[in-house]
Amino acid sequence: MEILLVLLASLGCFAVEVKRPRGVSLTNRHFYDETRPFTCLDGSKTIPFDRVNDDYCDCADGTDEPGTAACSNGKFHCSNAGYRPQYMPASRVNDGVCDCCDTTDEYNSGAFCQNTCREMGRRAREELQQMAEVTREGLLVKQQLIEEARKGREEKQGKLQDVEQRRQALQTQVEALRTEKEAAEIPEREAKETQKKEWEERRAAESAESDKRRAAEAFAELDQDADRIISASELLSRPELDTDGDGTLSAEEAQSLLGDLDSVDLSRFLDSVWPQIREKFKSEAEPPPPRVDEGTEPHPEMPTEEEEEEEGEEEGEEEDEESEEDHTAPPTKPQGEEPEGPVYDEATQALIDTAQKARSQYEEAEKSLRDMEETIRCVITRLLSALLSLNRSTQVKLSCGKETLVTSTSEPSRCEYLMEFFTPAACRQPQDVLPGDHDEL
Repeated sequence: MEILLVLLASLGCFAVEVKRPRGVSLTNRHFYDETRPFTCLDGSKTIPFDRVNDDYCDCADGTDEPGTAACSNGKFHCSNAGYRPQYMPASRVNDGVCDCCDTTDEYNSGAFCQNTCREMGRRAREELQQMAEVTREGLLVKQQLIEEARKGREEKQGKLQDVEQRRQALQTQVEALRTEKEAAEIPEREAKETQKKEWEERRAAESAESDKRRAAEAFAELDQDADRIISASELLSRPELDTDGDGTLSAEEAQSLLGDLDSVDLSRFLDSVWPQIREKFKSEAEPPPPRVDEGTEPHPEMPTEEEEEEEGEEEGEEEDEESEEDHTAPPTKPQGEEPEGPVYDEATQALIDTAQKARSQYEEAEKSLRDMEETIRCVITRLLSALLSLNRSTQVKLSCGKETLVTSTSEPSRCEYLMEFFTPAACRQPQDVLPGDHDEL
């Protein structure tokens, strides 16, 4: 801001004419002393001062002819009082084209040039005033943006700290629930193992008792003369006990089943015979399954209209019953069917319920922790992906402005982009102006 104000003040002042050779700036005036020979600024040659601006190029760097077009590499300095000074190629001096706004480059060409420095200085001051206003407003907006960014950063840091604290608290809760779950599972496991062992022993005893009872019934059925012993001849009527697969039971096979004995009593039958015939023996007291001839199917008679109406009413009643049953809890096991596992007592079931509750709480907390960590991991992954993505590059050119505005976008080369912005973020505080920086104004 101070630079712009100084420039505005400088543009409003008239330059003081200082005697020096034509085309020489005030900065280089001390090199051109009329009382001493002139040394080329590159140090290559020293010539009498009267050969400066004599329209003949003596110095290789063209510094002896700053006010003529004699040297192709010479530079002519336009003072441009009321505007800003400038350098131009000395070859344009007296070429008939007005290059300097103060017309000093066409002093001997006869070209009609008008001094426009004052008008150009006025326009420059207006532009500087506009720029100063834009800079002032842009700095205000920049300060607001900085403050908003600071608050946003503090807010995000607070949220991050809150998330981290909640994650740590959840981690502690998960560890506590894991300990509680493991502690609840120990008595549950012991009680279930005890109940299962007792159930298995009971099932084994019941199975053995049932098998013994079935064996006794088979013995009674095979003892045709009811003399409490079974002979080989009594087995011959049981072809299902065949051992060689020919469909009949021979006397030798019957004798072999009895352990090569003529007869066996109930005790020996249970020990040696029954284990051999247990799977083959078929009791005559059990009704045979219904036989259906292959290739034939029963043909039910066509129902009459009255029967159809009755069946429809029955189906409606069944549907009503089914809809009512949908609202009731289904039975765990059909009546008469034994459960596949032990039925736990109240104490064991209480331990199971306590352990299950602890497991549910632990699993729920662990899932919440996993979800939180996954969210944090996804955010970090996206940030790293954005930072490490090198497939495309964008060059952004920022200029000071009152508002953020994109002025142009282009793609100079493949996957390389150029964007130009006006933004308050590019506005900077002005530096102090040194007195000697603008000697011409």
